[in-house]
Amino acid sequence: MKKLAPFIIILLLSASVKGQQKPLTSLFMTNPFAINPAVAGTHNYFQIISNNRFQWVGFKDAPITNTLSIFGPLVKYPMGWGGTITYDVAGSISIGSIHGSYAYYYTVNEDIKVSMGLNLGFMQYKIDMANITVEDINDPVYYNAKDTYYPLDASVGIYCYSSTYHVGFVATNLINNKFKIGDQPTGLSKLKSHFYLIGGYKYFINREWAVEPSLILKKVSPAPYQLDFNARGWYRNMVWVGLSYRTQEAVSVLLGYIYNKKIQICYSYDIVINKMRPYNFGSHEFTLSYRFDDIKK
Repeated sequence: MKKLAPFIIILLLSASVKGQQKPLTSLFMTNPFAINPAVAGTHNYFQIISNNRFQWVGFKDAPITNTLSIFGPLVKYPMGWGGTITYDVAGSISIGSIHGSYAYYYTVNEDIKVSMGLNLGFMQYKIDMANITVEDINDPVYYNAKDTYYPLDASVGIYCYSSTYHVGFVATNLINNKFKIGDQPTGLSKLKSHFYLIGGYKYFINREWAVEPSLILKKVSPAPYQLDFNARGWYRNMVWVGLSYRTQEAVSVLLGYIYNKKIQICYSYDIVINKMRPYNFGSHEFTLSYRFDDIKK
């Protein structure tokens, strides 16, 4: 990764000032627990979900994100629990994390429930500047820096849901840890709190067909708001096809298939629409999930 243009350094090191530090995902609706801990326990069964995203294919050292989640309810109580392991790498920066979540839900009426969740864990944050050479920067501090940090991390979420719609709010990175490059504090390397507003509605046209729009609005200061909006068409709750739009980023094609109401396979292809478009062939994302048998009535 030698002689990279300066904008790569901006991409990797100053995301905390001008961009989002959390990995992107186009299939957020297939694993809402990975974003909102309040989702744990909202179903009568456990799920295990794997998500793998390959961003900006063809661009050297582009971001790759792998996520594995498992979550479900407590049998005797209106509660849920789960955990998520994530590994995200982009060039000389890699971030691994392990989080555990707890949620408690309250029944409003026969169809509406409200859940609140807490997520706690730690991250392994690695920075290896020795693999980066940038023209016009000759500071040996940058070239020799190789640091690993283990910051604590916390998120909270609320989730209101029914048989046809859901809406949630999440605040992540509540512990704003600071890092440094080598022996010099950068002022840029600080984990910033991220805020998400999430919603979706499933409209059944008839017994076979349904339409499901969903969105996620993201904000981290001082970056502008970012909106992901998608719409999926369902056939017999088994096959779905959709389109998604992410402001300032991409248009996506979405596909999904559920086998025997247990196994779900999903795929998305992002067509980049920003200034990165000439330098890559888009982004690919895959989700594989398994639903266990019901353990709660």
